[in-house]
Amino acid sequence: MESKKIYHFISHTHWDREWYMPFERFRYRLVNLIDRLLDLLDRDPQFHYFHLDGQTIVLEDYYALRPANRERLEAYIRQGRILVGPWYQQNDLFLTSGESTVRNLMTGISQSRQLGGEMKVGYLPDHFGLIGQMPQIFRQVGLDNCVFGRGYDLAHHRLPFFHWQAPDGSAVDSMLLYFWYNSAQRMPAGKEELSSVFTGMREREEAVNPSGHYAMMNGVDHMEAQYDLSDVLASLRVLVPEDVEVLHSTLPEYVQGVQDYMREQPAGYLETVEGELREAFEYSILAGTLSSRIYLKQANVHGHDLVEKWMEPLSVFCWMLELDPYESETIDYYWKLYMENHPHDSICGCSQDSVHDHMMDRFKRLEELADEVIERKKFVLARQIQGDGYELHDQKLVVFNTSQLPGKAVLRTPVYFLEEDGVAQFMIEDETGRSVPYRIVSESIRRKRVISPVNLPGVLRVKRFDIEWQPDAPALGYAAYRIRPNLPGAVIEDLADSPDSGEPPVLENAYLKVELAPDGSFHLHDKHTGQTFRNQGRIQDTGDGGDLYVFKNVEGDVPAVWDQPVIYTSHTKNRLYEECVYTFAWELPEGLDQDQTRRSTAKLPCDFRVTLRLDHDASHVQMKVEWNNRVKDHRLRLLFPGLGAADSVLAGGQFDAVRRQWDAGSQFQRDANSQPFWKWLAPVSGAYGCAVFAKGLHEYEITDEGRTAGITIHRGAETINMREAAVMEEDIQPKGQCLGSLAVELAIRPFHVKSVTATQLYQEAELFHQGLQTKLLAVDEQRWNQGRAWVQDTMHKGLFEEENPNAAKPFLPAIGTFLKLEGNVMASAIKWSADGAGPLLRVYNVEETSSPIELVSDAVRNEVNVTNLLEEVQGTISAKDSRLITEVAAKKIVTYQLRETGLD
Repeated sequence: MESKKIYHFISHTHWDREWYMPFERFRYRLVNLIDRLLDLLDRDPQFHYFHLDGQTIVLEDYYALRPANRERLEAYIRQGRILVGPWYQQNDLFLTSGESTVRNLMTGISQSRQLGGEMKVGYLPDHFGLIGQMPQIFRQVGLDNCVFGRGYDLAHHRLPFFHWQAPDGSAVDSMLLYFWYNSAQRMPAGKEELSSVFTGMREREEAVNPSGHYAMMNGVDHMEAQYDLSDVLASLRVLVPEDVEVLHSTLPEYVQGVQDYMREQPAGYLETVEGELREAFEYSILAGTLSSRIYLKQANVHGHDLVEKWMEPLSVFCWMLELDPYESETIDYYWKLYMENHPHDSICGCSQDSVHDHMMDRFKRLEELADEVIERKKFVLARQIQGDGYELHDQKLVVFNTSQLPGKAVLRTPVYFLEEDGVAQFMIEDETGRSVPYRIVSESIRRKRVISPVNLPGVLRVKRFDIEWQPDAPALGYAAYRIRPNLPGAVIEDLADSPDSGEPPVLENAYLKVELAPDGSFHLHDKHTGQTFRNQGRIQDTGDGGDLYVFKNVEGDVPAVWDQPVIYTSHTKNRLYEECVYTFAWELPEGLDQDQTRRSTAKLPCDFRVTLRLDHDASHVQMKVEWNNRVKDHRLRLLFPGLGAADSVLAGGQFDAVRRQWDAGSQFQRDANSQPFWKWLAPVSGAYGCAVFAKGLHEYEITDEGRTAGITIHRGAETINMREAAVMEEDIQPKGQCLGSLAVELAIRPFHVKSVTATQLYQEAELFHQGLQTKLLAVDEQRWNQGRAWVQDTMHKGLFEEENPNAAKPFLPAIGTFLKLEGNVMASAIKWSADGAGPLLRVYNVEETSSPIELVSDAVRNEVNVTNLLEEVQGTISAKDSRLITEVAAKKIVTYQLRETGLD
């Protein structure tokens, strides 16, 4: 007997917290949706299920306005009638870090399990393409399937079901929502119309899907439950033939049915698809969101650095040394607020201006919190570093490095002295007593506020020196330098501070030679390989007739490249670096014409200022582009030609270094074949490549038949939807044009493929992004704590002194590492475990071969636990003498749980 065809009617809503309306407007609508849903579940036992879009953040949003309904809502979740999780929110995968995606799932699954359990579906309904490591991530959180909506072009495949495999070999059973997540958005109640509609649905479904299980997605964006669905389905059951079964069902039940079908198929029948999913035409993957409102992306990467690279590691190091507790609740709060900016219509920059204004406020709040936490941790650590031989008026200047590479970058650092001390000169000494050279950028008298937990704020008059210097701090460690006032220092004088006579400058160190051209572009000569990358850093302007989702070419427009002479305004040479600055004014079309079809003939000047700097010991040249954007509807790119056509492009990715063909995606209709990258990309031609590290930029395209990489530094558009002659009032978002002062920072790094690994490029890119941080701390702390006593209306004039809780604990050496990590792996997280058991180290291998690693730390016990991404122990590895030696498989993500030591 032939089995029945099962139509799974799945009631759901797809809930964007903010999009074409700001969050609070949408939240109020969400509250009404859930209020009415609860009433529906109360009165209709045949309305079995409703899906809250795989998210748990919507529960928090609801409780804020309906706290009294919490128990009622959670009862239905525990009964399984409302399905939540596994996500906290539906984040974009390419514009957030891999670690952010992990924390997203950890939070969503944890909250779901408190209510009975998460929906066991890897639900990705509306993501603008999917990262290649997603199957491994899903497997490591206990999910063996994926249901998704974008990035897979069914016209190029036989079936909507396939095995999706991550680079490490992990695979999940994947199912495309081939008629989207509104395939049965609303069902009519009238029997004739219902019969006709379902007949059409059945015809289209069975033409595509041979499994006998069909996901009839009853809902769409912000849509409430269909309140008469039980009656409609009852009527439909009478109308359908005997070989059809109509269920009010769930996504897990649908997935189980399809998986049963997939397992029945002979070997080789189902396709195995490897890596990222970015197929289909441009309005499917919406690649223009990689560069919409770049200011958002820059703020987001900064927020990523603050928590992943500074707050969490420094907090772990303080705990390991028993100096300060790990503040899990504070960091959890940061993560949740940070993740509020990660939904796909938020971080992608394709929403109302007010949405992104609120996002920037969140980013600012996050920065303020992170700065306070980081300053505290640096203070605690700096205070504990030994000051043997220091005199009372000396200061410690501690350099912190949480990257995996030794930090030897040129820093700009403020150094303060009390004005009353009359300091006119000072020396910086390293731990050996060597005088460290520095360059004075400026000096001034300032008033500086002093904040104390035991006295009211006070004000100090100080002399501030802004200096440039080149400290040396070990990987995952610190180095303390001694500031000695009134001693002659090794002050660096500039060799040249003005442009050479009429000729473009040349920047040079032991590794690179940068020859500037009259138009501001440069030839980059790699002394190690002997190769020269010519005409680097030209700026290209193109009209953009698209919207905040998609770039579209403008009729009659030809991309223009700045090729006129620039004005070199400075050329600085000293022992630390060589730097030049040039400016130019470029008259660009002020926008699109009245018909919105061509670029305007009217033009406005945009002033550009470009700074190129080559540090003395650097293998990359830094580039900063600043400009005043006065024009609309255009895209700016920086162009980096290679030595020839690229064989492939390496791109920093989420838990991966992705290798793409230079023309990947060109078979699909796209005005811009834009590709994503995370922190860095490197086109490779033969044995040579040139990597570009870029802060907060995520979009590149390889053009000129594979010869040139174009990195988008600006894209201006002001409509959410496609442009039409009759403008929709609510669609216009002027801030999407990003008018005003803009700036981007990059670094260009040539290399030979046999001498530089993808891991090294990734680590260098991370160090370029996160940099080093410093802490200045006076030996005589009390003298710098000139607040006011809190005793009112008394004669008490003295100050109260804050107790140092670590005064009796061992001092730290002047230079040290908190932990040692050797091997071709990337550190993704140094954090506290979710169960409070101790610190965790998460690493991943971006190479195509396995990598031996060595981890040395006092927190390594005789056995180190290996956990999954939910931090559940999966096994143990033997260790000895605080040393773990093991191996990480190719493209694998591994999490190690270390020893319980440190503060309670």
